[in-house]
Amino acid sequence: MSDLEEEVSRGINKILCLQQQDCKSNHDVLVENLRSLRNLCARGSQVQCLIATNQYLQEFLHKLLFNSAYFDDQDLQKQIQTISWQLMANVCVNNDQTQTVVWQHHGAGILYVCCDLQKPLDRNIDICLMIVYNIMKLRGESVLPYPVVLKTVVSVWRKILEQKSHSQFEFLHFIFEEFLVKDGRGCVRSYAQLDSAERLAFLDYVHNYISNDCPNGQLHAFFLQHISKEFKMKSDCILRLSSQQDVERMQPREAYALLRCIALASGSELYAQTYSTDHSLFLNVSSLLRCLITVGKEMEKNIFTPMNKLEEVAPSSQISNDFQNEISYGLKTLLVRCVANLLYNNPTNRGYCLDTQLMPALLECTTMDARNPLMKEWSILAIRNACAGCPEIQQLIANLTSQGPAQNDILTELNLEMGSLRISPGK
Repeated sequence: MSDLEEEVSRGINKILCLQQQDCKSNHDVLVENLRSLRNLCARGSQVQCLIATNQYLQEFLHKLLFNSAYFDDQDLQKQIQTISWQLMANVCVNNDQTQTVVWQHHGAGILYVCCDLQKPLDRNIDICLMIVYNIMKLRGESVLPYPVVLKTVVSVWRKILEQKSHSQFEFLHFIFEEFLVKDGRGCVRSYAQLDSAERLAFLDYVHNYISNDCPNGQLHAFFLQHISKEFKMKSDCILRLSSQQDVERMQPREAYALLRCIALASGSELYAQTYSTDHSLFLNVSSLLRCLITVGKEMEKNIFTPMNKLEEVAPSSQISNDFQNEISYGLKTLLVRCVANLLYNNPTNRGYCLDTQLMPALLECTTMDARNPLMKEWSILAIRNACAGCPEIQQLIANLTSQGPAQNDILTELNLEMGSLRISPGK
């Protein structure tokens, strides 16, 4: 036996002896030997294999990692668990043999630690994700199926959102990068196996990724095309919302989340080309916008009816602020934003704009609506992009007859007209 093997064996035996004694009162010795084994892993695969293949050590480590009642002192428990996780991570680095063994012993526990939505976030989760990432990179789906990996990181992202955590989880982003940037087909296949709540969280991460200028590389074109396909398949469910119960259904919220990502990506120089040739997307978005405008004009008020009266948006209003949580909030703004982006330097879509008589709908969107912040500004941009280089649309606009300022109930109630403030005499 080499000196290195003897050193590793001594460290393992000391830890196992503590298990037979009272390791709770000898925690300093336990910490020292766990650290020693952790650091020895850097000496090569031989050390990693000696640690991973020791059945008794793995059983003891399992108790330390997953038995929350093993130590009475919670601070001590966290210290021991952190070092144990670091040891497990070092054992797995660039070693397919040890990765298989470690996952057999601890895989289910690792997934539970990451996916338990009730468990508070801590630094150990990123160490668990480091183990998952290393196995994913080296062994792939032979050990760890990709849908399971995506569910895991989505669960961590959900916890970050729900707990409003500002902690950094480096390996969370590394794993998402593998899906979003490097393996678009694997991402699409894994996305299909997420449940509704997981899909919403995943699309939130995608939106956040695009918003931050795609720090780890551009989104895979196959995935971008897929979210357009998914939106086109599911967007019609938005029009079927007829009651509060319907609003709570998850599929319309998924369609909204898909649209939110498309609206952002289609305005980015990185992805504009992907969507500029997707003319069916333009037709779908345009049709949905026209339909929502029509539904909003129905005699019976609904969640798509514009809110442009002061009494509806004032603090004293009888209308609940919950309208901001409805799927209709910001929906037309997103649609108009998509239209504006897809019309930019796009003669084909301009032609469809004329054929489908979209211009009247865009002109109707140049009003204030509390349900759709910034809709007016995006509609003006959409009209500009439609007119640029298109004499037919320019002529259509030129043939409109001016009938004075458009009626706006909020401005009327505020005594505002043409940018001036009118003060009514007191009574």
